Amino acid sequence: MVSPLQEMIESIAKLVAPGVTTQQLDDMAGFLCKNANVKPAFLGYKLPNSTADGFPANICVSINDEVIHGIPSLRTIELGDVVKIDMGIEKDGEFDDGATTVLCGTWNEKEQRLEDTSATARKLVKATKEALEAGVAQAKAGNTTHDIAKAVEEVAKKYDLHVIHGYGGHGIGEQLHMEPHIPNELDGTPSKPLEAGKRVAIEPMLATNHGFTYIAKDGWTVKLRNGGLAAHFEQTVTVR
Repeated sequence: MVSPLQEMIESIAKLVAPGVTTQQLDDMAGFLCKNANVKPAFLGYKLPNSTADGFPANICVSINDEVIHGIPSLRTIELGDVVKIDMGIEKDGEFDDGATTVLCGTWNEKEQRLEDTSATARKLVKATKEALEAGVAQAKAGNTTHDIAKAVEEVAKKYDLHVIHGYGGHGIGEQLHMEPHIPNELDGTPSKPLEAGKRVAIEPMLATNHGFTYIAKDGWTVKLRNGGLAAHFEQTVTVR
């Protein structure tokens, strides 16, 4: 079953096309939130232990070597771009969080394939979505956060891609970010049990060249340290 948030993200993703600005995507997000009578969870959000001001937009839009937390602007999307759309909402004190990655290309109806995108980008998006599905499949009571991390990591290795270091999923509920932290790799982070009925946001982030990042001068945008492409998918699920 598709959640209201997933429907919103899909609606925004359909707008991705050459010449569209990332601000236009954010404007659509604001319209959808107002229409659904929900609050955009990211607007004004402050990261723990950060000196950056509250996030200035409804959604995060990150392109190509930008991994997450990109700020919408007048930047235009171009053919071949790898566009990440990350959105959170709050309704009646309960939060939901999700993300998708869209390739900006042209659809060849006759051959049923996407053109004007690189094979590398297509592989990256396919693998990251598969990593999400593998992680969600491990969200079972009796499993641990390490089971999710291992599943994501195995998909990355299968496609010869790299997990973004230091970032991952999280618990979610009456707050946007809660315990437990859910790593996307077995990086020494302590394993935490998954409890039935608890909600978690699973969000693999993979890259083509390496998994090392830095934060841009805007204080928010997380970028790959030496270029390349990154993809990001996220889904909020209830541990069963």
